[in-house]
Amino acid sequence: METVIEQEKELKQEALTVTQKAALVKITDQTSYDSAAALLLEQVIPFRKRWTEYWSPLKKAAYDSWQAINAKFNEGDKPMEAAERQIKGAIREWDEQKERERAELQRKAQEEAERREQEQRLNAAVVAEQAGATEEEIEQIVSTPAPVVAAPVAPTYERASGISKPRDNWSCRVTDIKKLCAAVAKGTVPVSYVLPNQAALNARARADRSTLNIPGCIAHNDPIIAGRTK
Repeated sequence: METVIEQEKELKQEALTVTQKAALVKITDQTSYDSAAALLLEQVIPFRKRWTEYWSPLKKAAYDSWQAINAKFNEGDKPMEAAERQIKGAIREWDEQKERERAELQRKAQEEAERREQEQRLNAAVVAEQAGATEEEIEQIVSTPAPVVAAPVAPTYERASGISKPRDNWSCRVTDIKKLCAAVAKGTVPVSYVLPNQAALNARARADRSTLNIPGCIAHNDPIIAGRTK
């Protein structure tokens, strides 16, 4: 273990030296160009290879351990996740059904309250007529309903302790991407509502190169310098 730690210290010290040299690189002539190329080929690339070789076994062991632990975790969690999803779905359907029933009862209660209010107005109109009210006064009584709101109907079932009332969970589903893009073009919705498929666009650019012809896009070439060690 001490040997491994010492090797890591040596690699880190070498990395510090190389990065310090790299920070000073400024190519102004053939000599400085050759020095930069030598630094890249003889120190930077070989170091990265040794650094990768040093960490690869440790990374593989850690990844293998993570996979094994995660597999054991999923043995118990995945079935329970499915069970939770199934039960929550059943509870949600039941709650929605009972809410529809409660809403229907509330509607009927409101209709009954409005019917009673109308009946009271008609009775009041009769009393007013008997008391000598004018036709205009009687018409005013009949045609002016009083605001009436039925008392809230109690839930049709008792929710279990620990189970919350379903909360809203809104999301957007795109049904016509062309219409959405047209709205972006018109400026009626923000550009941020549409994200480009960069992977597909880059693939097209690699195929078409400078001849890329896509509205709103330009071909961009960012050359990559490759180095091979002997």
